[in-house]
Amino acid sequence: MKYSELNADVKRVYAKIRALDDYHWHIYEDTIIGHHRKSELPIRISVVGSKEKAEKLSEQKNGPGIDIAVIPNNNTFYIKNGVFILSERFLKATLMDINDHIVWSGFRVIERDGRLVQEDTYEYLGGPLIRHLKSNMMNGQDYVFWQFYKCEKCGKYIDIESVPEHLAKHNISVAKKDSEEYEIFELNFLEGKIFNKFGEEVSQNKFAPEAQTFLKEMLGGPKTQEE
Repeated sequence: MKYSELNADVKRVYAKIRALDDYHWHIYEDTIIGHHRKSELPIRISVVGSKEKAEKLSEQKNGPGIDIAVIPNNNTFYIKNGVFILSERFLKATLMDINDHIVWSGFRVIERDGRLVQEDTYEYLGGPLIRHLKSNMMNGQDYVFWQFYKCEKCGKYIDIESVPEHLAKHNISVAKKDSEEYEIFELNFLEGKIFNKFGEEVSQNKFAPEAQTFLKEMLGGPKTQEE
């Protein structure tokens, strides 16, 4: 199939997202199949003619990844059975939000074809994404995601930048590690609190002193609304 033979609606939808360099795309008739470049998370965008067809699509299970149904209506955005059903005007912003909720969470060094290769892992934070969309929260303004390492000696969480300093106190050298796994926490600037990916608050007493200093610099005290 040539590009000129594509449905006009598919062309129009594709034109809105093709400049997003966090993804790469393949087009199959009325479906645009993509992958997030870093995490390789699959994205399936179906261009459908009505809300009814979109909801029928939401009843199907297409495997891992994210499904989006784009419909002609100009003011539609909701989620059903995990499927985003939305107007094309919301598609680009939604994909940008999804990218903001795919976060690097660690690495391991493996041997492949006689070479040592670093494999990175990423986590898609779908639960926080939905909560943030419902609350109209903006990444970098209302919250930010941050990686924290759980110390194997004291059990406290350490922000990623403080890991070498903290582990050195336990006589552990990060240079000798061939893998690290991090937990992703949300630093909520509106409430001055830390939340895990399930939306549960994480008490500051679970963090090492270095991380507590970092959190104080990032969050300060809880913000109060002006009367």
